[in-house]
Amino acid sequence: MDVHLQSALASRMFINVSILSIALNGSFFGYLLYSNRLYEVGKCCSSYVWLILPLTELLKHYYIKRSFHLDGSVKPGHIGSTSTSTGRATLNAKAGRLRWKEWFGFGVLFFLAMLFYGFICLVLGAPLEQSEETVSLALTLTTITIFPIMLLIGQSQTYQLLLSETLELKNPLANSYLNLLKNNCIGVILGAWGASVVAPLDWDRPWQVYPIPNIVGSIGGLFGMNVFNLLSTAYISMYRNQRPKKF
Repeated sequence: MDVHLQSALASRMFINVSILSIALNGSFFGYLLYSNRLYEVGKCCSSYVWLILPLTELLKHYYIKRSFHLDGSVKPGHIGSTSTSTGRATLNAKAGRLRWKEWFGFGVLFFLAMLFYGFICLVLGAPLEQSEETVSLALTLTTITIFPIMLLIGQSQTYQLLLSETLELKNPLANSYLNLLKNNCIGVILGAWGASVVAPLDWDRPWQVYPIPNIVGSIGGLFGMNVFNLLSTAYISMYRNQRPKKF
């Protein structure tokens, strides 16, 4: 594909996914405020509010994948030839088992990511007696950071990405989207960490109770990063279109 066409397609994808993410996150906050459920975000065992986040991530993933035909497979170093009918039959027989193995690994990686985030929360001062609140925060962080990446590239490639930075996808557009997801992770973590400053203030507001500021801050960080991606991509696209073309 032509480089300029690929760049224009990536810009359109960034703009679309940023607008969709802003709309979904804004709707989520609006729902919390309108239904007075903001104070339930820290109760993953007694509230269904946390289910909205994975649903929004699934919606974004399937929209982007269908609209831009993203292929999250990694560039192979060597592809063996299995042209015989026996080889094909063996591959078909293993497909079901591999699918279940992939889903099992998906759940294990999600759980390990939650444990990691929970451990970081405890190290940074989360109360030991508020275990449900810490689980809610870890669940939120995992859902909006690791979960979208696993949906795009699968659990085995996500392990590789977390352990090293040498992961290149076959589809250049998918590579661009993966970089966007990694940038979103930075915004989420900075938002969750930065929101902690309101906790020690003596305002005695109900929204200062742990982990409400951190959960709202993490989603706010994702919202802010998408606004930044939208504005920066739109600016770059306008600058590119206004440049005089060389013949």
